[in-house]
Amino acid sequence: MLAGVSAEQIEAGLHAYLQEPPEDPDWAAGGRFPEEGGPDRAAVTPQRGQSRTLSPMTVPPDSMSPQFGPLQFGPPEYEPPEFGSPDSEANSGPARPAPSFSMGLIERPVSWVALAGFMGTGKSRVGWELSRALALHFVDTDKLITRVVGKSIPEVFEQEGEAYFRACEQEVVRRVSRLDHAVVSLGGGTFIHEENRRTLLERGPVVVLWATPETVYQRTKHSDRPLLATADPLSRIRTLMTEREPSYRQGTIHVHSDGRPSEEIVEEVIERLWDWADVNAAWGEDSENSEGERAAD
Repeated sequence: MLAGVSAEQIEAGLHAYLQEPPEDPDWAAGGRFPEEGGPDRAAVTPQRGQSRTLSPMTVPPDSMSPQFGPLQFGPPEYEPPEFGSPDSEANSGPARPAPSFSMGLIERPVSWVALAGFMGTGKSRVGWELSRALALHFVDTDKLITRVVGKSIPEVFEQEGEAYFRACEQEVVRRVSRLDHAVVSLGGGTFIHEENRRTLLERGPVVVLWATPETVYQRTKHSDRPLLATADPLSRIRTLMTEREPSYRQGTIHVHSDGRPSEEIVEEVIERLWDWADVNAAWGEDSENSEGERAAD
C-alpha cells in the first residue's frame, strides 16, 4: 500500500459512508441512461409489494460486521453474447419471487454481489437500484476512495498518479469483500487487476455490465474522466474496451445495458442471480454427496 492511505482510513471511511442515506447516482435520468433523455436526477425504481416500505439501510446491525474468509463456489460457465444479440430474452421457467419481508425475513438470491464493467455501462445506476430491490447496502468504490483520500478521482490521478489510485482501490476491494448485505459498484478498471479479480470472485458473484463503445461515449462525453482526456475519446474507449475484454469475461454473470431502462436491467440481474444461486446450491449438494459416498467406501 502506498504511503498516506491505510487500512484504518479505509475502515473509517467505509463506516461513515454506510451511515449516510444511499444517494441516487446523479448522472442517471428518470430510470434511463443519459443518452435516452430525462431529467438530471432519477426517480427511484419502486420496490415490489411490501418492500416499498422497507429501507435498504434497515438490515440488522450485526449484519455489517466483517465476514472473514472468502466464500468458495463453482461458478457456471457463461460466454457473453455478441453485441446486438437477443441477450434480454425472457428466461424460461417459473418467475422468481420478489424479495419477501414477512416476519422480518428477506428472501433474496444473494446477500453480496459486485458490479464490474467499463465506465459508462451503468454500474452505479444499476447497482444503486439493485441494492434497493434486494434491501442491501450500496457501496460505490470510487466514492469511497474520494471520501478517504479527500480528493476527486481526476484530482487523485493528476496529483498522485494512477498507481496511487490503484493502490487505494486494491485496499478498498479487500475491505468491501469482507462486507455482508451489500451491493458493490466497482470502478471501470478495478476488475482488470488480477488480485482484485481473484478477491472478488472468491467472495461472491460479479455481474459484468456491457455496452457498445458508442453508448459508452454518449454516456461519458460530458464527464471529466482522466482516461478519456484525449483528442479522440471514442477511439480511446474502443482501445481500452478491447484490452479489458478478456478480464471482464471472467465475471460470473454478463448483462448488456444498451438502450434498456435500468429497471429492466435490474430485473434481469436478479433473475440471473437466482439462477446462479440455484446452480451453486446444486453444486454444493453434489459435492456433499460425493464426499459421503467416498466416506462410505
